[in-house]
Amino acid sequence: MIYLLFTLIINIPIENNLKKGIRKYNKGKYNEAISILLKTESKNFEYFFYLGHSHSFNDRNELSIVYYDSAIYLNNKNDKAFFERGYSNFVIGNSKKALEDLDEAIKLNPHNAKYYINRGSIKYDLGLVNSACKDWYQAMVIDENLINNSIILMNCN
Repeated sequence: MIYLLFTLIINIPIENNLKKGIRKYNKGKYNEAISILLKTESKNFEYFFYLGHSHSFNDRNELSIVYYDSAIYLNNKNDKAFFERGYSNFVIGNSKKALEDLDEAIKLNPHNAKYYINRGSIKYDLGLVNSACKDWYQAMVIDENLINNSIILMNCN
């Protein structure tokens, strides 16, 4: 009983820092979120994901990829982690790795239109126009309000 109580008391600050950091992240205070998250000892998926995403919002995409790598190592079934790492890879100019990440995000969650839009944009950037157009059309099938039809028509003839 005493061991259980001691364990619970030790874990309270860890969880509080993680939750505090995520609250700061949700308020758009990414530097504060990073500072708080770095103080937590709980190195779980959320810890690495929110650190990565906070760094991404601060245009430190190379560093965000390191944290996304750790998040994905801990949970390789989370489509959002692959999507965000793909975005960071694209921003730093690694379109091929970004495409691999978006492929995995879509494999895990084929019903997210944003994933198809972004993968289409990466493919377009790589000169894979027909494949890009297929992704954009698929995004329209999923959510017709998410992508402007005139953009598709202009780029997909």
